[in-house]
Amino acid sequence: MEQVKSWVLAAGAVVIALLILATLVRAVLGPRFTDRIVAVNVISTLVIAELMLLSVWMREEFLVDIALVFALLSFLAVVVAARLVAERQRHRRSETVGKAGEHVRDP
Repeated sequence: MEQVKSWVLAAGAVVIALLILATLVRAVLGPRFTDRIVAVNVISTLVIAELMLLSVWMREEFLVDIALVFALLSFLAVVVAARLVAERQRHRRSETVGKAGEHVRDP
C-alpha cells in the first residue's frame, strides 16, 4: 500500500510540475497585462499545491508552514498587482478625457 501511495504522489508531483510549466508559457505569451497577472497567480497556487503534496510525500510538516507563508505573500502580491492595474486604467482614462478637451476631475 505504501508503494502505491508513493507512486500516486510522485505522479501528482509530475502533473503539477507540468501544469506549472504550461502556465508559465501562458504568462510569457499572454497578450495583456491582466492575463499575465492571472497566470502568475495560478502558478503560485500550483506551487502551494506542490508544496503540500511534497509535505505528505516526504513526511515533512515544515513544508506546510512554508506553503502557508507563500500563500499569504501571493495574496498580497495579487492585491498590489490589482491596485497597479486599477491605477494604470485610471491614468489612461484621465489622459483620454484630457486629450478630448473636456474638464478632468479627480474622484
